[in-house]
Amino acid sequence: MTTTPIILHQYDISPFSQKAQKMLGLKDLSWISVEMPMIAPKPHVEALTGGYRGTPVLQMGADVFVDNWMVARALDHAAPDLPAINARGPLSDGALYAWGERLFTPLLHSALAAYQSQWDADFLADRKRVFPDVEFEKLIVGDSDRCSQVRAYFGAVEAELALRGNYLGGQQADSWDIHVWGMVWMIHSALPDLLPIVEGYSGVTAWYERLLSLGTGQRTDADIEVAWEALKAAEPRAYPSTPQDEPLKEWVGQSVQVSAGSADRGRANGRLLAVDHEQVVLAVTPLAGFEAQVWFPRFGYNITREGAVKESSQ
Repeated sequence: MTTTPIILHQYDISPFSQKAQKMLGLKDLSWISVEMPMIAPKPHVEALTGGYRGTPVLQMGADVFVDNWMVARALDHAAPDLPAINARGPLSDGALYAWGERLFTPLLHSALAAYQSQWDADFLADRKRVFPDVEFEKLIVGDSDRCSQVRAYFGAVEAELALRGNYLGGQQADSWDIHVWGMVWMIHSALPDLLPIVEGYSGVTAWYERLLSLGTGQRTDADIEVAWEALKAAEPRAYPSTPQDEPLKEWVGQSVQVSAGSADRGRANGRLLAVDHEQVVLAVTPLAGFEAQVWFPRFGYNITREGAVKESSQ
């Protein structure tokens, strides 16, 4: 078990932050919460990541992990003797992660339909920038097709629980449960029009309560200074070698940009340290004289050489 402090840069009302918190609860870890703004600009987290501004971001010393896929991997690496988050192998774990991302789409549309009229101009502009493919003006509360989609997703969860037992994998919760749980948390917290659908499934309801009882570990709230001190005090961990047959091998050592393919969460700028089938590692300089390693998933994120980005924008 590592002695490096676990710092989660996040805000509580994000379902993706809730997933990360539940990972910490599954392992019953002590951790520090540093709150980031809900909308851009997010100067501290953007400095830490090289420009990425999504939530959550996990920091362990000089290593920074973007996206819950990498958060789960980092926590399993840091605490291998505690219950595994990714317990099923890369393809099975990745499949449920992607399934949870698909489920987020109708929930996002429900939230936008319900709340966009209540948001101020800055917040609404930020959401439109983050989700450029969404036609905000066409969204309506209680859309029948969207409700039918949500019912289909949770019908599958109910059926899986009937086969497996207390959790989606049997008697021990893992990433399958966490990626679905975050979406159910979103419905309970903010989407009352969809709540009757979830409550119509008794197995899902009982399962949700079991996940709630796992808690979120031992949390301490702090400001950004704790993150800078952790960065200064730590040496980054070893990063993987880039395989000889990796198509981007020649880019290692060059300046690149990494961005999410599903939404506009900013672009991370840094020097490419490594890339393989699991991750991308960038070197960035959040503070003068101190370098961080920023870890992204390989799937779902795009890498572009910095020069190519500049040329395409001219």
